[in-house]
Order: sequence, then C-alpha cells, then structure tokens
Amino acid sequence: MKDLYAVQEAIEQQSRATTIEKFNKELVKKQNKHEETATYYGSPLFKRAIEPVALLIEQKVADSKKGRAGNANIAMKYIDKLKADHVAYHTSKVIIDRLMFNKSVQDTAISIATSLEDELRYISFDNQHPHLFRKIVNETMTTGKRRRMTILAAYNRYCETWVPWAKKDKVHLGMALISIFIEATGFVTEHYLTRGKNKTDLVLRPTQKVLDFISQNKEFASLLSPEYLPMVVPPRDWTSPTDGGYLTPYTPQMSLIKVRHTSKGRNYFEDLDSLTDSMAAVYDSVNILQRTAWRINPFVLDVFKEIHRLGLPVATLPSVEDIPPIPSPLSKNQKTDELNEQQKEKFKAWKRKEVERHDANFAMQSKRTMVSTIARIANEYAQYEAIYFPHSMDFRGRLYPAPMFLNPQGNKLAKGLLEFAEGKAIGSNEAAFELAVHGANCFGYDKVTMDQRIDWVEENTDRILQVAADPMADLWWAKEADSPWCFLAFAKEWEGFQRDGYSHVSHIPIAKDGSCSGLQHFSAALRDPIGAMATNLLPSEQPEDIYQRVIDSTKEKVRLDLNGEKSALAQACLDYGLSRKAAKRSTMTRVYGSTLYSSRSFVSEYFKETDEQRKQEDPNYVSPLQGQEFHAALYLAKHIWDSINETVIAAKEGMDWLQKCARLLADEGLPTSWTTLDGFPVLQYYPNTLRNRIKTKLGDKKVYVSLRNELATIDKKKQSNSISPNWVHANDACHLRMTVNLAAANGVSSFAMIHDSFGSHAADIPMLSACLRETFIELYLDNDPLQMFLNQVQILTNAELPELPAKGTLDISAVRNSEFFFA
Repeated sequence: MKDLYAVQEAIEQQSRATTIEKFNKELVKKQNKHEETATYYGSPLFKRAIEPVALLIEQKVADSKKGRAGNANIAMKYIDKLKADHVAYHTSKVIIDRLMFNKSVQDTAISIATSLEDELRYISFDNQHPHLFRKIVNETMTTGKRRRMTILAAYNRYCETWVPWAKKDKVHLGMALISIFIEATGFVTEHYLTRGKNKTDLVLRPTQKVLDFISQNKEFASLLSPEYLPMVVPPRDWTSPTDGGYLTPYTPQMSLIKVRHTSKGRNYFEDLDSLTDSMAAVYDSVNILQRTAWRINPFVLDVFKEIHRLGLPVATLPSVEDIPPIPSPLSKNQKTDELNEQQKEKFKAWKRKEVERHDANFAMQSKRTMVSTIARIANEYAQYEAIYFPHSMDFRGRLYPAPMFLNPQGNKLAKGLLEFAEGKAIGSNEAAFELAVHGANCFGYDKVTMDQRIDWVEENTDRILQVAADPMADLWWAKEADSPWCFLAFAKEWEGFQRDGYSHVSHIPIAKDGSCSGLQHFSAALRDPIGAMATNLLPSEQPEDIYQRVIDSTKEKVRLDLNGEKSALAQACLDYGLSRKAAKRSTMTRVYGSTLYSSRSFVSEYFKETDEQRKQEDPNYVSPLQGQEFHAALYLAKHIWDSINETVIAAKEGMDWLQKCARLLADEGLPTSWTTLDGFPVLQYYPNTLRNRIKTKLGDKKVYVSLRNELATIDKKKQSNSISPNWVHANDACHLRMTVNLAAANGVSSFAMIHDSFGSHAADIPMLSACLRETFIELYLDNDPLQMFLNQVQILTNAELPELPAKGTLDISAVRNSEFFFA
C-alpha cells in the first residue's frame, strides 16, 4: 500500500475540494432561487439592514404626516399600514434575495410592494378567520409560490373582497422603499444596464464595499463547514487548544474545545494556553481516545450492501419507496363548504393522515440520505487496515469525533460497521462471558441478570450461528434485534468463538452502559440510597430499571382513573399498551431540568414511534387511541411527571440548589465557572442579546436581528435552567476521561466511549469495568464535586450562596460490587 501519510494528505486535499464544491453548488442554488438572504453574505447584510431601514422608515412616515414628504405621501399611506420593522424586513429581504442578479429597479419595486400587500392580506385573513387561517397555514404542505397561491385562494373564498393595489401605486411604493434602503444602508446602488441594442434597464447592483465583503469572506465561509473524514494515520496529539487533530493545512484547524459564546468580550477559553500543565490529564485522555485504531467490519458491510440493494426496510433502514397518497374522500368537483358534518369529519381525518404521510416521507428521505452517506464513506474506507477519528470537546468536556455520519458515536448502522483494527484473543472464560452478555444486550435482552443473558445466548446459539453463516436466509436479527447491526457483528464473533474457543481473536467493541447517568451522578453526589438503588449504584440480584419503575407507577395511576370522568381516555391508554419507553425520556431528562411540557412532547413521540413500528409489522394496524393522541399524551405526561417526582427526590433537591447558585451569579451579571476534578475548566455563559423579532404571517422561520450587542447582558433564565444538565455532563465527561487514563495505564489500548457508554475488547472489559468503578469512587467518595463547585463559585460573588442539600447515607464504595452499575 502507498505511504499512508501521502494518502492522508490526499484525503485532506480532496476533502477541502469537496467542501468548497458543495458550498459553491449550494450558493448557486440559493442565488438562482432568489434566496440570497440565506447565503453567507446575504444573512449578515440582511440582519444589519433591518434596523437602520426601519428607523428611516419611521422618520419618513413622521415627516409625511407633517407634510414634508411631498410626492412620497402616496407611498407612505401604504407603509403606514404596517409596523416599520415589518416593512423593513420585506424591503431588505426582497432586495438582498436578488442582490447578484441585476434585477430591474421596477421589477424589484413591484416585488417589494407585492410582498407587503401579501402581508396585509395574511393579517386580514388572520383577523377575520383566525382558526381557519392557522389551519390552512399548518396543513398546506407546499412551499414557495404554490404555498402563497394556496393561502391567497383560501382568502378569496372565505374573506371580504380584497381590492388589489394599483400597479402604478406598487411601483411608487417600491421605489420609495428602495430609496430608503439605499440611503439607510449603502448596500446597493442604481446602475444603467444595456441589455440589447435598444433596451437599457435601471438595475440594482451591490456597492463596491459589499462586493469586497462578499469576495473577502467567500473562502473563509466555504470552509466553515468542512467535510471531516476519518483518517488513515493516527491524528496529531493535542498539545494546545488549537494544535492537534488533522495533519495538513488543507483541513481547517479544529479547536480542542468547541465554543461559540463570549464572556465580557473575551473568548470562552482565551487563557486555555496557560492551563496546559493543569489540564495534562485532560489532554492525555483525548489523545489516548483518538489513537484507537478502527476498521470497517467486512462481514457487516457486505450484508448491509445486500439489504440496501434489495431496498428492504429492516434493520433500521428506511423504505426505498415513499408512502403512497391516500385517496381523497371528496369527489372531483366537490367543495369543502358543501360537505355535511359526517363528510367534514371524514375530510378532516383524511387531511390529518395526509399530513402524517407527508411528514413520514420527509423523515424517510432524510434517513435515506444518511444511510447513503454512511454507505459511501464505509465503502471508501473498507480498503484500509486502520482508520482513526480525531476528537474534540464541548464546553462541558464531553468528547466527540470530528467526522460525521460514520463514527463510533454514530447511529446503529454506523456502530455496527465499525470494529477495532487491533484484535485481541478472548483468552478467558470471563471475556467469553462479556462477549455473550454483549450479544444479549444488542438484541435487547438486557433487563435481566447476567446469567439469564448468558442463558439466552446459549439457548439461541443455533439460530445465532445460522445468522453468521447466512444472514439473508433468516432476517430474524434484522427485524427483532434492538441494535441489529451490532448484533450481526456479534453473531460473526460468536461463530468464531464457537469454532476457535479462547484463541478466537475478537475485534468488536463490547459496550457497558450506565443506568440513567444523570440520576447516577446526582445520587452519588448527594449520597442518596433511594436514587442509588434505582440506578444500580448498589449491589442487587436483579438489575434495577428506573424507567420501568416509573411506568409501573404511572399505570397504577391510570387504573385509578378507570372509574372517574377520564375513564374512556384511561382505558384507551391501557389498551394501547405502555412500555418503559413511554417514560424513558421524561425520566432521563428530569434531572436536566426538563418540564411537564417537554414530557408531553416525549410521550407524543413515543406514540408516533410505536405506531410506525406497529404499522410496519401490521399494515392494517389501527391505534386504540384513534385520534386522541394529543389528549392522551397530555394526560399520561401528568401521571408520568408525578411518578418521576415520587422517585427522583434528592436529585431534584440538587438540581434546585444548582439553579439557585447560577441564578444568584446571573443576578450580578456573572457567568458560572468551575473546574472538574481532572482539571477541565467549565464556563457556562449564555449572553442575553437584545433582539428584534420579526415574523411574517406566512413565513415559517423567525428572523432575529441583534440591535445593540454592546448592551448584551447575561441570560438569567438560561443560566439557571442549563446549570443542572451542564454540571452533570461535566461530571460524566470527567468520569469518562479519568477512566480512559486509568484503563490505559493498565494495558487497555482500544476504546469505544460515548458519554455514559464505555467499551473495549471483550478481553479488556474486566479491566475497564474495574477502572470505571474506581474512578467513580474517586470522583464521589474521595472528593465532593458539589462542595468543590460551591467553593469555586463562591469566590466569584459577594452574595451568600445557599447551603448544600443534606446528604444521605449512601456508601459509594458499594459500587465496586454492583454488577449492574455499567452493564
């Protein structure tokens, strides 16, 4: 094989070219569609234009009312019908959307006026028939001009007759606004353009200052979203915040820590260079992690290619065909206002199903794109014996691979396609035990004891070996496994172990996952034995499942409603069937500051995902909820919320305490900063920029414009709401880094780490498991992260921070003997 460093240089060079090519294609596409406000240059120009244009419009309107505007009074009578910032929004958008196309002044003027006229008609529609207007806007599935025509057609049918603006008035109005835009911004100028022998147009062109801005920033903008790819040689070790990762200048230099915010005008980690020594353990862990050598699993790749070629919608792969339209209940010439009540209900039900179909098809298209991208990258890198993933961190210290799509933290397909390049012989009964447990976990048989998981694998060994020998003959694994591609990889390893015994060389990563990580960390920090038992910090004969505990409590509450006024809804929910997944996301995010409202959204998603799965299994499936999903989600969320709060008591006290501290600091305009046990500096700073929100009645997007950045203050609400998840994530990231360093010092060389999922070779899992327990004990028994946090943030303020919540009686060292802590 060619020199791999030369290959890597060529990969980075090609990656740069691909990034620029993709950027240019997207740029031309937006320009051709007159969407230049969505480009790298149009967006900042647009945001900078709105405020000065709005201010000048207000001045011109005021002058016209005093009789100073002369002929402009005709324009001002139209302008005065809308708020100045709305007029500025439409004027700026129309002009900048056509910035590079030499549009005639007259065409641009008419387009501005038409946009304003549409805005007034939408407002009128909303005032006359608010519910109908919102319904039509929400249910109209077309975009752009077709969407506009649909809504205006509905206006003409249901609303008072609209008297169209005269074309000459539109020209006059648009011309006046173009003049205001030019005076206020200086972004464009009028220019005579000869289009033929006898035709000369007055057009708008960007000024030289704007052209320079576009030219000077294009190269930089084209590389803002580089296509990071896996490497074929080890990444450069991180030695400073901006020195590590990829090898050549072709790839824009990554930052070790991804940050966006500034604090008091300074970059988040402006002084990070001076902390290199105190962050030595942090640098070590990142470098060890990104030195892990991976490769494409050839067996999984071949099976994936065959299933993908056949277009089978199994193993988390989307269908290759869209869901077909449902025939409308209306006859060809039938109008909705002629329907009786029964027909209206049928029509409404059809519209709902059509919206669901449209959303499902859109989601499938996104999945197809993702799958195709993963397939492309896997095929390209299958030729290499080893590939690597440079890593960086977010401001909490959580680690992420730079390449997208195909990486060790990717979706189920991506994880299944990757295996360690270095192989290690099973070597012992303990490692074989871990391999079997991993297989049961991948299938989804993971809420039982370890011995029961082993028994399940042994009972199904014949079928597992059949999968390894001919995976296409029986797609049992693809249809029923929770993580089908990882289970497929396991099946091939199990075949090798059955054939070669302890000498079998294994390559797949064996994962050990934490139990509701956020609650684990809060339970340890607060010495809470109740939360500890619910999340497997304490030894037990059976694995505890807090999600099952919450849903069981929820079902009891629902049963109590069977004899009350909500009996019909309660019975429908019980008939639907409530698995632990119904409560999982609400429970998982409770200690991160989630709300009852978000819990309702999580339950709605549970209904949607469950319905999709059931429809795949049975095309004739009909939900017992039958259109009551929204009310059922609201009803269940309340019971789930109450059940969570009955379980997560101490953790909620810890969350509330952290929020009080962050709020007190924010009241003084101070960010919240602290350092984790291994030396990572966390700085939580969310700026509170003064913004002018402009939203058209039709537009789906909100446009935010920063008016006075120099007056930006700290966002007190976000500082308070974010501190709990950020504190937890900082600690789980610290735990991960400490574990990597300790395990590496004890001979572990390959790592598959995803926040609260730690993995390595089967032969190394016993050591990794011991290390993650010892580092957890070091983090919470030998130290006290909450007290450390209090000590550090107290230095920042003269205010007296609240006392720490009382601690319980938990002996954290018991985690050494907890088989299901990470299981």
